[in-house]
Amino acid sequence: MSRGRTDEVFGARARLARAIGSLVETEWSVGADVELQPPRDTSFGDLSTQVALSIARKVGRPPREIATRIVEALETAFPDVIASLSVDGPGFINCTLTHEYLEDCLFLLAREGLSGCIPDSGLGRRAMVEFVSTNPTGPLTVGHCRQAVLGDTISSLLEATGWVVDREYYYNDSGKQIDRLGNSLAARYSELPESSVSGTEPPEDGYRGEYIADWAGELLERHGRELAWPGDRELFISFALRRAMAMIEEDLELLGVEFDRYFRETELIPDATEQTIERMMKRETPDGPLVYEDQSEAGKLWLRLTALGRPEDRVIRRSDGRYTYRLPDIAYHVGKFERGYELLVDVFGADHLDTSRDVVAAVKALLGEDEVELALKVIIHQFVTLLEGGRKVRMSTRAANYVTLRELVEQVGSVDVTRYLFLTRRSEAHMDFDLDLARTQSEENPVYYVQYAHARISGILRNASEEGLALPVEPSSIRGLLGHPRERELMRLLQELPWQVTSAAAALEPHRLTELMAEVASAFHGFYHSVRVIQADSTDIASARLLLAKATGLALRDLLSIVGVEAPERM
Repeated sequence: MSRGRTDEVFGARARLARAIGSLVETEWSVGADVELQPPRDTSFGDLSTQVALSIARKVGRPPREIATRIVEALETAFPDVIASLSVDGPGFINCTLTHEYLEDCLFLLAREGLSGCIPDSGLGRRAMVEFVSTNPTGPLTVGHCRQAVLGDTISSLLEATGWVVDREYYYNDSGKQIDRLGNSLAARYSELPESSVSGTEPPEDGYRGEYIADWAGELLERHGRELAWPGDRELFISFALRRAMAMIEEDLELLGVEFDRYFRETELIPDATEQTIERMMKRETPDGPLVYEDQSEAGKLWLRLTALGRPEDRVIRRSDGRYTYRLPDIAYHVGKFERGYELLVDVFGADHLDTSRDVVAAVKALLGEDEVELALKVIIHQFVTLLEGGRKVRMSTRAANYVTLRELVEQVGSVDVTRYLFLTRRSEAHMDFDLDLARTQSEENPVYYVQYAHARISGILRNASEEGLALPVEPSSIRGLLGHPRERELMRLLQELPWQVTSAAAALEPHRLTELMAEVASAFHGFYHSVRVIQADSTDIASARLLLAKATGLALRDLLSIVGVEAPERM
């Protein structure tokens, strides 16, 4: 089955929306964004739109009159898809899909799986998702864990819809933070009883985690006992960087996250950064050049962000020639565009909100508002509060009083649960991660509820095979056999999935997938408890119900795969 054929079958929502939009433009000469959504009350049908209400003022006609005209035009145009249309309330158009259409979608899902039915909206275009990108100064924390899951799932979601995705980690390997890291390591090294150098004073805002003491011991074993700060500064820094990045990569591997490239900030210095300064100096704003020199401090450069709508100008190069972090970030993003990506996604924590807005404003000034607005998407996720026993678990990176990514996974006891729970909230919403719920191995735990549905379906399929019950081979063989309300509700949800996945990818909102899985799992459990699958009244009905179970299982399997969670066959 070609992807084009599945698009044709599952595209009822898009076909109806296009037809309504075309009719509105032809009939009343106005444009309209036509949204078709399942109504909250399914007794009204399978799809609903309020387009008549949204255009009534422009058209100058009552909404019900407009809706009635749209219904008249659609009634004879889609006999294969539409069973009935109605105008309700002030002008809502409600649509009930034909049972045959739902059966055709079901048959394709059971044969192709959900992954084979998702529209190819990416068309092989290149996308790059940058996420985590924390500086290598210590282990990844709970907040980084949320970002890693978000970025990785957004990448998988784009891949599922036909994009070719590169996952990239950009990190700072120079500057004040890295100096503090090297100095912190030197201080712990000098404290070792085997060291022969006098004590090194730790920086006031240095790093105090036990991992620094472990690295100091390793350094002593490898390089002896006579290293000293600042004489061996480069050795301390390079050793700390290597160990920090190795630790970060190990943490990400534990979570099932792999990057295609780790991009170092020093790759941009000095060539890309200086070229970016030159380009910005040539860019004029109403207030003067985009970059200007400080009149009281030679060599110090400012970025005129106020001319771009930002609240204040920012220093991008100090008088000693060192760059602030905004300049390499701008150069890095310009380079992303030059590498030919058609979609660039940044996933940042809320603490990067101002920085990201400054960077985007500068990149727009250099490359053009429209191009950057179309291609560059910034996802800002809120912070995570870790709860245990109903109380907050304190976290503080600098004082080393925090929960690491690795500790979180170990405390939860499952990578699957960790990943899934981080996707149950919108990225822009603050998240309370409940350790007690995460450890619960029952239907109260959202991931177990979905996994149990898949395991139950796998059991049904095994039992059917042992009973010699075969799946239907043609859509015509299931016509009219799935008439129970629970069966129709499950079929209605399944036929929506390809469009819903495409919509989630376009919006870069992976939390929608966990919502979909919860809904499908709930509908399946309701179906399972309402009808008998294998012991049905006839083998034809049993075979049709088995097909419904298989399609549901494949859909859950493929959705779980996108979010990086196992679909177990037994629990």
